[in-house]
Amino acid sequence: MLPEDILAWPVLLRHFTPADAPHVRELVGDRSVSDTTAVIPYPYPDGMAEAWIATHARERACGIQYAYAILRAEDRLLVGAIVLRPVADEHENLGYWIGREYWGRGYATAAVRAMVALAFRCLDCQQVTASHLARNVGSGRVLEKCGLTIVHRESREHRGRIEPFCVCGVTRDAWEAGTGMR
Repeated sequence: MLPEDILAWPVLLRHFTPADAPHVRELVGDRSVSDTTAVIPYPYPDGMAEAWIATHARERACGIQYAYAILRAEDRLLVGAIVLRPVADEHENLGYWIGREYWGRGYATAAVRAMVALAFRCLDCQQVTASHLARNVGSGRVLEKCGLTIVHRESREHRGRIEPFCVCGVTRDAWEAGTGMR
């Protein structure tokens, strides 16, 4: 089991609560945020944030995935989300998003570093993978700073068209050797 709260300055990761739903809707309702992710629809439907948050406790209890709210540590403002899946699915082990007005402030990097460490230290994963749209250079840079390198490139359906994605990963051995500690 993973901890409920994780401090990884400048962020605090914690489980979502139903009270977070309006802010989630506000952040991912921005087309520029949803357009950079593989799974968030635009427009973001009413009730979707509440339904998504309602799945978290069961998924944690079953060990399927661990979703955390990314909060700015200084004032606990919700700025994004990160999800870790011990067993990779079609969206790999790790997924995250940050609200547009909070891009470029190190929040995603801190959250990804924390989740990669948890995957290797607490979940006995041997590899952590994540993917990003090839055009989302910022997300690629976050993964690179956290020790993930491009494993392969592939084309996937995204918003009704085929787009290039980069699949990145880091092995436990590489991470323990310090690659993930940059």
